[in-house]
Amino acid sequence: MSKDTLTQEVSEKGFALVVVIVIMLLVSFLASQLILNVRTELQVAFNSKARSTGLALAGAGVNLGIFRLLDKPLHYINEEYESFHEGYEYSDFLPSGQVTYTVISESGKMDLNKMNEALLKIFLEYMEVEFDDQSIILDSLNDWRDSDDLHRLNGAEQEYYQQLDDPYIPRNGRIQDPAEFFLIHGTDKLAKKFKASDAFTVHNKSRKINFNSLTPFMLDFLVEGDGEKKTAYRDAKQELGTLNAGQARIVLGDERFERCASFLTYSSANNRYYTILTQGKPGTSEEKENQENQDEEAISQDEPAMAVSVLLQLKGRAVNYLSWQEGWS
Repeated sequence: MSKDTLTQEVSEKGFALVVVIVIMLLVSFLASQLILNVRTELQVAFNSKARSTGLALAGAGVNLGIFRLLDKPLHYINEEYESFHEGYEYSDFLPSGQVTYTVISESGKMDLNKMNEALLKIFLEYMEVEFDDQSIILDSLNDWRDSDDLHRLNGAEQEYYQQLDDPYIPRNGRIQDPAEFFLIHGTDKLAKKFKASDAFTVHNKSRKINFNSLTPFMLDFLVEGDGEKKTAYRDAKQELGTLNAGQARIVLGDERFERCASFLTYSSANNRYYTILTQGKPGTSEEKENQENQDEEAISQDEPAMAVSVLLQLKGRAVNYLSWQEGWS
């Protein structure tokens, strides 16, 4: 065999080897992409199922809250659920997972249309808003609600809002949604610190806060973030149900109570507007929950839950839904 023929055979074999290697790499790449696509599809299907299950559980929590408000008996509720208290978190396990729900009267929030300015100042202090900025928010809130175009000393009217990068028109009337609070001049400093609906409402005409029906955020505000006081409030609600001024003093402490006493009430005053906060945690059983409570590492890796917040109005035995918000918590 000549030298040229041998060189040609070696070259052809080398080329064939390169082709085989390229084909193997291509096959491996396609196989890995197929596996990745399958895994992605499985994860999407799992997430979709978990979301649907969590949403169904959260919806069950809404119905449980409504049934408790209407005082309809539920055959699977045990003795510890016989008494029902606003502002207290209840939990139950269904075959598909855990559901928790809290029923809160809108009387436990600050009304943006019937705002007590002294109370709002205390709230802004708690949120660490500077004194000058407090005046801007207070004046701008009043300008937002009034029908004229004359702004107060530190306020803002249509001219100010029209000069913004994304201009809009102020309400110039009764506020319709608590979320409007963050459209008001000066409130940008509070953006993303809390949800407007956790602190504000447009359905509380009493100008006071119902101490017996607080959102977690309003409780945090009243006790100034004190964990022990929050626990004391929840324990008192569980044991006593309806708290009075004396019990509020014990929970808040003398100094805080004296400052807030004139803004507190202890009944819903026939307010028929309620927020129901629910969470649905799919795949959680009572045994699993008890095990996680004994395992701090498991708690830190807790599974997400589907959360639903519903605002509704009771008209006799009828229920009028005003808003429904949902998402992973």
